[in-house]
Amino acid sequence: MTTTSSLTAEVKPPAALDKVELAAWRTFQAATPHLRRAFFSPGFARACSEAWPEARVAVFRRGGEIAAFFPFQFAGTWQRRVGLAQRIGSNLSDHSGVIARPGFKITPAEMLRLSGIGALFIDHLTGGQEVFGLEAEEWRLGHTIDLAGGAEAYFAALGVANKGFLADTERRMRRLEKDYGTAEFTFVDQPGWEEVQAVIDAKRAQYARTGAGDSFADPAHLRLIQALVATADPECRPVVSTLSAGGRVLARHLGLLHAGRLSYWFPVYDVEAQKVSPGRTLLWRTIRDADRHGIVWIDRGEGDSQAKRDFSTGVQQFGLAAWRMGGVRGLAADAVQRLRWRLAG
Repeated sequence: MTTTSSLTAEVKPPAALDKVELAAWRTFQAATPHLRRAFFSPGFARACSEAWPEARVAVFRRGGEIAAFFPFQFAGTWQRRVGLAQRIGSNLSDHSGVIARPGFKITPAEMLRLSGIGALFIDHLTGGQEVFGLEAEEWRLGHTIDLAGGAEAYFAALGVANKGFLADTERRMRRLEKDYGTAEFTFVDQPGWEEVQAVIDAKRAQYARTGAGDSFADPAHLRLIQALVATADPECRPVVSTLSAGGRVLARHLGLLHAGRLSYWFPVYDVEAQKVSPGRTLLWRTIRDADRHGIVWIDRGEGDSQAKRDFSTGVQQFGLAAWRMGGVRGLAADAVQRLRWRLAG
């Protein structure tokens, strides 16, 4: 256990958290709105430990009372030795930061020191982490869809705010059915691996076609998805939605659901049908059926594209931060990370 002033920390694998610690984690998460996402759940951290053996959670206590949790990971053994950490879930995690009781404060330097980290580079620090003392060097925009008032209220407001978009989408949906047949929407809240694999295969084909980096090329990323599907944790539940017409799948989505809040994670559509915007229709139908599936909020992740702005009811912030400790260990971790960036570039 590491101590700094009255704050102490114990670092352990996610699977080693006891019932008291898990209860505190869930209480903290429920108390702060920006933490109410699947990526901040203990279930996500435990699934990550199935993919990355060096996944860890720092449990912070003040005066013997649990005050906060910080999940993180080392990509491998040598990264752990030099202290080079990354956000838990690596590039598959849309959000990162501490899960803490209201009023908790910590500096990045103190967090790193107590967690045994030499350097930490985060590009998805969630907006709101400033209340806990974690500030980003740069912020990027993302969008959200608030459905707390129900789907009908959402579409009524959309018709007032963006009448042209509403009419264009309805026109595209009519064209979709004319060209491909009657549209069918399915939402599976406990998908099997075959259903999830179909989304991954389609997404990988998209990556290959566009030349974008393949999120699933790393075997650890596939292990994480497999662990999430296998555990089907209600706090971090994979869901799959599909839009089909005339027996042809036109769009798919793999997301994570937490307490009615859907992280819109991996959408993909049939590029040959792009003129009728099947991806837009899939999200539209997800919103239309949100009440039935208990969805009250949709997180569109980082990005400020027109496609995200069209559906948006609010914005969110994603921070970039590079924190490192002084001394030999911090300098070594920093040097290793910068070398990796140069080699990747």
